[in-house]
Amino acid sequence: MSDPFEPKRRRTEFDDALKGYYQDHDEVLPDDNPDYRSLTAESVGSLILGVLSILTFISLIFIIFPLLGLLLGILAIRKILQASEELSGLGISTAGVALSLIFAIAGISYQVYAYSFETPPGYLKIDFTQLVADSKTGRIPEEIIALTPHLDELGNQIPGMPVFIEGYMYPTRQMTNIDRFMLVPAIEQGKFGATTRNPTEMIEVILSGDFKVPYRTSLVRVGGILYVEEHDTAGETPYRLEADVFR
Repeated sequence: MSDPFEPKRRRTEFDDALKGYYQDHDEVLPDDNPDYRSLTAESVGSLILGVLSILTFISLIFIIFPLLGLLLGILAIRKILQASEELSGLGISTAGVALSLIFAIAGISYQVYAYSFETPPGYLKIDFTQLVADSKTGRIPEEIIALTPHLDELGNQIPGMPVFIEGYMYPTRQMTNIDRFMLVPAIEQGKFGATTRNPTEMIEVILSGDFKVPYRTSLVRVGGILYVEEHDTAGETPYRLEADVFR
């Protein structure tokens, strides 16, 4: 039997006491965060490939990294813009595209520059200061003679060593399909046009095979076998280069 002196609790009071435990949990602890947006895998991939694109400076083989980085980044950006309320990663995708583009352009430019200035394998780089003959005797420097096809002291034929040299194409009226030209260290403008001073500061370049080039005003680089020939006519260069490299 119940204690007649114990205060009776109304059913409504009992239900109210349970509200702290059994009230609607969706209102207190929602299952889903309405502000959450998933990060796209393409965004992350684009950023990673964008960072790896720096390897393009080592070799053009790695150009695949910036190309894939650009592709994934553009796909991610389009995907995010189409579902901006559900997906995130726009900043990461943009960074991936930017890095891929920057490293692709810079890497390719560096490789082209390096190729233009780099001495081809098996060639020895020389310059015009080494070609100048002795001012008193007019003799060609022995170090240059040693690089050209010549006979040694025993009469053996020594093949020439391929050389690589840079200079300017001497001005000519022919602008295209040039297979031979004069290479000089600099173009000096005189009263009657471009002039040069010393015959040993010029090289007659003959391009091998059917190789033909257009005239350039910028610095060019040629490589091939250098020959030394004596001429009776004053003012003619003793140097002839049969070139198989032109850059």
